[in-house]
Amino acid sequence: MADFDSEAARLGITGALRVGKVGSEAPTKMGAWADPWKSLGYISGDGITETLDESREEFTPWQKSSPIRTSVTSSVKKFQAVLWESNFETISLYYRKGIEDFEVDGDIVSFTEGDAPAQDIRAFGIDVVDGVYARRFTLPYAEVTDRGDIVYKSDTIIAYDVTITALVGPDGISVKREFKEGWKVPTAPDGGGA
Repeated sequence: MADFDSEAARLGITGALRVGKVGSEAPTKMGAWADPWKSLGYISGDGITETLDESREEFTPWQKSSPIRTSVTSSVKKFQAVLWESNFETISLYYRKGIEDFEVDGDIVSFTEGDAPAQDIRAFGIDVVDGVYARRFTLPYAEVTDRGDIVYKSDTIIAYDVTITALVGPDGISVKREFKEGWKVPTAPDGGGA
């Protein structure tokens, strides 16, 4: 009989997506987020989608019909969400604008667009929560690389569909992953993984 544990089946019940400047210190041990991190607010009911897009090179010798080795040539980590709040943080992120790009005149806020925008690198924090269980992804060096259409209709919330790509930062890290889920990492007799 196989071993199964229904208590280990997780859902992404709720969570949050946060943004900060590159170099913003993330909380340790999954502690509470604080300034300068800013919440991007409500996210559509589709939640956050994580995608790992890898490319591999296969090496098949002349003497065989199948590869004897493969090598990862590209490994891209992406997180997609539809932001449901229209505020400074979401507008700034969607349009690649910093606070210095905004003009304020009373209750009118404006910015201009022109040539191709510059790269907009930021830090991101993602929490996924299922009751007392949680997982956190910190992207210290990332950018929005894809933006969905904005629909203006009476029966549709104005939303900002963004895909965030984790880049390898100067410290060599693209994503830090933390899990508070009650499971333990097994060890092999030599101290390695299972």
